[in-house]
Amino acid sequence: MPFFKVRAPALPNASASYEASAQNAFADVLRLYFNRLDGDLTALGDTLGGWQLNIPTALYYDTTQQTAATINTAYKLKFGNTYFQNGIAVSGTGGTTFTVTKPGIYNFQFSGQLWSNSASQKEAQVWIRKNGTDIGYSAHAYTVDMNNGHLEANWNFNIDLNANEYIELMWATNDTDLYFDPEAASSPYPGIPSAVIAVNFISNKDGFTIAAAP
Repeated sequence: MPFFKVRAPALPNASASYEASAQNAFADVLRLYFNRLDGDLTALGDTLGGWQLNIPTALYYDTTQQTAATINTAYKLKFGNTYFQNGIAVSGTGGTTFTVTKPGIYNFQFSGQLWSNSASQKEAQVWIRKNGTDIGYSAHAYTVDMNNGHLEANWNFNIDLNANEYIELMWATNDTDLYFDPEAASSPYPGIPSAVIAVNFISNKDGFTIAAAP
């Protein structure tokens, strides 16, 4: 079972003079507290003990076609469906903004299905925006030159966040024939989302040296 919510016990007040029953009651309260604490620590150190932990994590995906109305213009990637979330909240039109409740180092795993609607060479860029500001040197470029074909865009990155800070994934393209496209289920496989993102808490920031963004 998950950890007990162990709290420091309310110890009984001492009697004016020594009484064995009062001393035994005092010891019983401490014994119960330390037994529960020992049980939790033993469970954590045991094989697969990490399942006891409750950490921030989430998974979001989108089933809509995400196009660019204008070339070389920044758009927010959308993740409008929530599979699960804990300690992370998604907001914004279509599900664009990820806000954390606990400070720490977070891992974001992004996957998107690009669709090329013509044979000309074209490029899409995806990058990180933190608290409304683009992170320098965070962009990834994806080049496609196929007609009526898919390219999977993958990206995995870690980033530091304070409580109530947020991340958005931005994208742009130099050709409106390139966009993120879902695919309906077709036997034998299920539907394919246009974009997926998983968010996982890795660590607190104690001991980390974090440089200012370029």
